[in-house]
Amino acid sequence: MNPVPDKGELGIRAREKNSWRKRCWPLATCLLWLSTPILVQAAENAAPGTEQAAAAAPTADSAESAPAPSEQAAPAVTSEPAAAEAPANAAPATATSSAPEASAPTGSNEPAGEQGMKETPAPSAKEALGPKTGLYFGIFGGAAFGMSNGVGALDSPPLFSAGGRAAVGTAAVGGIQVGYNFRSIALDSAKSYWLQPAAQFEAFYLGQATESGSLTGGVVGKPGISAYQFGSNLNMGLFLVDGVAKFVTPIGLVPYIGGGVGGAYLASSGTSFGPGGVDLFTTGSYAQGAFAGQGLVGLQYNLSEHWSLFAEYKILYIKETQFSYLMTSGNTMLIKYPEYYNIAIAGLRFQF
Repeated sequence: MNPVPDKGELGIRAREKNSWRKRCWPLATCLLWLSTPILVQAAENAAPGTEQAAAAAPTADSAESAPAPSEQAAPAVTSEPAAAEAPANAAPATATSSAPEASAPTGSNEPAGEQGMKETPAPSAKEALGPKTGLYFGIFGGAAFGMSNGVGALDSPPLFSAGGRAAVGTAAVGGIQVGYNFRSIALDSAKSYWLQPAAQFEAFYLGQATESGSLTGGVVGKPGISAYQFGSNLNMGLFLVDGVAKFVTPIGLVPYIGGGVGGAYLASSGTSFGPGGVDLFTTGSYAQGAFAGQGLVGLQYNLSEHWSLFAEYKILYIKETQFSYLMTSGNTMLIKYPEYYNIAIAGLRFQF
């Protein structure tokens, strides 16, 4: 059976217990105060969303909410340990703050500012000389070589009919074209050869073409056939829409074929008709429109990504056209003939 302590002993124990609490409280407070920067630094270094950040956040909050040490105990107890802990805490902070500056957001080893200032690399030679999709514009010039064609003359009353052939001289050609290259189709697995469709509109001038020939005929129902000399100068404007198939090669050469349809505006001047050098016309000028069609083959050479040279051969057909001329007799003579031309041109294209 334990003896009951008297009041004196209880008082001594209470004083000892209070003395121990007074001695331990500053020490516990100091340790908590010293550990606060370390816990905060750990929370900053932890990645957002991880378990480490989730665990550090409550600890930091509890550390901040802990009662502050007394004014007398803080300087006396924590001055030397704080100075000792400062270098250790400073080193991780410096390394952490400098890490984002050393690496760019894009994952490269260069700063983001320098990456944005870089220019787009120039296309390779294969890309520069390969197929290009989009609009292009061209100018060209050359010569047209007329082919012999049949000529017919008709007048009434009385009914007069004559026919023959006329030769056509050489004429100058000059014009422009606007086209569009559609998406190309690779012809091999290495994608070095391509088939590229295109459509283009072209307008060009052809003139002055001189026609001359000899026609034979006379009044229907009367005996005798006479020879009549015919001559005329033609200036023409052609407007055609072409479909083209281009074969693009890796060395910049692009052969192509195509064809088109459209119209022609023909203006004749200096037209004469008569036997033995006599002109039976009082006016030698007349203008008329007609259907036109052509076939073409060409070769293009790509100088760069945008510029190219080309040479082309065309066969041009203009449907038989009927011209009307006033004669000295007061009658009107109709002369009709088709037009055929071999055309050679060369030009320059710009690919947008």
